[in-house]
Amino acid sequence: MNDKKILVLDASTYAVKNTIAVGDEPAEITFSADGSKAYVSNGGDDNVTVINPATKAIITTIPVGDNPVAAWVGYDGKMYVDNEDGQTVSVINVATNAVVQTIPLGFMPGSVAHNNLKKELWVTDPMNSKVHYWNWNATQNAWVHGGVFDAGAGAHAMAFTSDGNTAYVTNQSVQSVSVINVTAHTKVKDVVVGKKPNGIVIKY
Repeated sequence: MNDKKILVLDASTYAVKNTIAVGDEPAEITFSADGSKAYVSNGGDDNVTVINPATKAIITTIPVGDNPVAAWVGYDGKMYVDNEDGQTVSVINVATNAVVQTIPLGFMPGSVAHNNLKKELWVTDPMNSKVHYWNWNATQNAWVHGGVFDAGAGAHAMAFTSDGNTAYVTNQSVQSVSVINVTAHTKVKDVVVGKKPNGIVIKY
């Protein structure tokens, strides 16, 4: 059953504090880098609901591509929505709530990660065991495809170290995490982990 809603819980008691109506088939809930907005990707409606975390009020609903899964945080005032069936990434301007670029991929994305220090945008390509990256072009005011490199089968989530020089990519189909040299865009090694690794977080 799809209730088309999200629940807000008290972090101390786990009691439900609020119920917010959103769109069809809501998936990931994410927050902008400054914490001012929350984003719910509605896969069945091909849009993203934007919520004020303080008031729990809906700010707006933004049309994106076909079957959005998550709006991934950018550290450049943007959010990056991976549209699985549309095989695109919708770039949302946090301040204006507008899609400012639609990036065609040519493959179904796994997830998106923004490396602000390197001015790069990475998208995993799980079916082909790859990671693609885009470079920021200030002249065009847009992301431009820069290249692709190997990860592992089912490449999915990514995380960067604080200096932006090393990345980690979870490979769901082969139970591993790829360690990536960001500057060289090459895999250093694979680390065997548990079954079907999904997300990854680096704690500083």
